[in-house]
Amino acid sequence: MKITIHRGSREIGGVCIQVQSGDRSILLDAGSPLGESLSTVDLNALDFSDIVISHPHQDHFGLIETLSSKKTVYMGPIARKLIEATRLFLQQPPLTCSFGELKSGEWVEFGSDIRIKPYLMDHSCPDAFGLLIEAEGKRVYYSGDFRASGPRKDAFDYFLAHPPRDVDVLLMEGTMMGRGNARFPNEKAVENGMIEVLKQLGDRACFLISSGRHVDRLCAAYSACLETGRDFVVDMYTAHVLRTVSDKFLRVPDINTSSRLKVLANGCTAGAHYVRIKENRKFFGDFKDDLFRPETRVSKEQIAANPSRYFLRISHFSDMLRALSPCGVIYSMWSGYLEEPRFKRIKEDPRVEFHEIHTSGHAVVDDLRKMVDAIRPKRIVPVHTEHPEAYEMFGDVLLLPDGQPLDI
Repeated sequence: MKITIHRGSREIGGVCIQVQSGDRSILLDAGSPLGESLSTVDLNALDFSDIVISHPHQDHFGLIETLSSKKTVYMGPIARKLIEATRLFLQQPPLTCSFGELKSGEWVEFGSDIRIKPYLMDHSCPDAFGLLIEAEGKRVYYSGDFRASGPRKDAFDYFLAHPPRDVDVLLMEGTMMGRGNARFPNEKAVENGMIEVLKQLGDRACFLISSGRHVDRLCAAYSACLETGRDFVVDMYTAHVLRTVSDKFLRVPDINTSSRLKVLANGCTAGAHYVRIKENRKFFGDFKDDLFRPETRVSKEQIAANPSRYFLRISHFSDMLRALSPCGVIYSMWSGYLEEPRFKRIKEDPRVEFHEIHTSGHAVVDDLRKMVDAIRPKRIVPVHTEHPEAYEMFGDVLLLPDGQPLDI
């Protein structure tokens, strides 16, 4: 078995790893870089048959839209629905690849040469998997992105109790090497922080800046609304994300069953989203009809009349922020994005009471060590990290540069 990290050995995001055995070659992830990258990856210049996506974050799947020939892309069923819905809302063309499905604990065979077993993990999105790869009597475990601080921490605990054995190489992420997570160590701490801010804002509205696909964060915001007596207002895209995930996870709120979840039903964003939904009736099904039920929808005018009642996670909210100022804003994403002008303006706006409340979707050093101790691999190869040299604390480490093959 041969492993090549095409990108990701010394940077976070844009991961692409090739596994070759016999006549078969597959990719583990095919991500877009988060910024300026150290390496260039052209999928159409690589010889492979299939791609296995560990989870639905752009820095792990973003390159699949560049495929010029038909390939098979494997991912979890929720991941596929989220990616396809996002493309429809953004008016992007359908992906040309065919799809295969990943299920935790079930082997996927790639001819007679390679097979892969997904392990469900805790991360900041649904359908996040670690991947055990077997070929030629050798075993590689790719961690994907994971953490032990979210609602699916029990998945990580189960993994530690039932780890893959006889692993020759552990490809392990290290996003949090060199960083801490002390102020808000887990999603529950984030929820409590939101509750505190919503209470102290009194009669002022509050906006949430977070990813519309960060379901754990959306659930934390909804729980904070239940605790403080506010309604959680989302745009149509975010409402559809919650609908997609709530079909499998009952703890996730849905506009049909959660009394304090509302959809913003007017304004530019609502209008654009509604057009996308109407144009793609087959994909969205009865979701369109649910959006405008009296108990589901809320208007900008209703919010302006009673701002203290609402906590809002909506796209393109600058006009509403001006109308509802003074107000609060809870920023709940990676702090590095605050350097972007659009977020800088909000943070420095004197009418805004700005709060940064966030916890990472990635494992801290102690949890990385727990993974290593559970698996006991023969060698560790750093990936998805800016600090590969720091892995020396974990044991026998091989620093494998981008583009250099490793024969196992």
